[in-house]
Amino acid sequence: MHLDLDSALSTGALVGHAGYVLLILSMLMTQMLWLRIIAIGAGILQALYYGVWLSDPVGTFWESIFVLTNVGQIAYIAYRNRMARFTPDERAFYEIAIPTLEPADAHKLLRAGRWLTAEPGTTLTREGEIAADLVFVVSGDVDIEVAGRNVGHCGPGSFVGEISVSTGSPASASAVVRTPVRYLAFERKFVASALDKRGEIGQALELAFRHGLRDKLLRTNVAVATANPITP
Repeated sequence: MHLDLDSALSTGALVGHAGYVLLILSMLMTQMLWLRIIAIGAGILQALYYGVWLSDPVGTFWESIFVLTNVGQIAYIAYRNRMARFTPDERAFYEIAIPTLEPADAHKLLRAGRWLTAEPGTTLTREGEIAADLVFVVSGDVDIEVAGRNVGHCGPGSFVGEISVSTGSPASASAVVRTPVRYLAFERKFVASALDKRGEIGQALELAFRHGLRDKLLRTNVAVATANPITP
């Protein structure tokens, strides 16, 4: 087989190159739906390359099977997403904490959690102890205390105990319920397993933790600036 620059950059070769580029790109996707969509594009280009320019029926056949398999998987994902139903509280968790997940995966994660309520004075996490649960607050307010001193608070849309649960280290503060709270709780063992697997659920949780920590730092900075105003 003679290979030169002209043949490597011919129309057929460029179609083949593009197919492989899309295939590599699909492997970089973190969301399964996009992986499938880009993989279909790669398969179509490869099928054209084998069929039109190489006249290879075997290659064309298997690339067509590859495309049809991914189309079937997308149809299955669409069906699972359509069947996923959320209560108002579940919808709030999904849209605030894990919006990058497909609805079906979000529903799967929700099934692993427990919906609970807590009265004022309840301690959700205790300073110096490893948190038993990851908590997502849907309604109500939670005070954050260090050495018995109030240093901040968490409200609806906030995680509590994410650092302790994800790292296995003792909590740096106590979280004490101020007003009646409704929250979603996930066991530490489940969260650690999801993070270790590095699947879509684990990646979504990790992203949610980063956003939550950023928001907490911003609130803390505002609180410190308010408590200690700079005077000229």
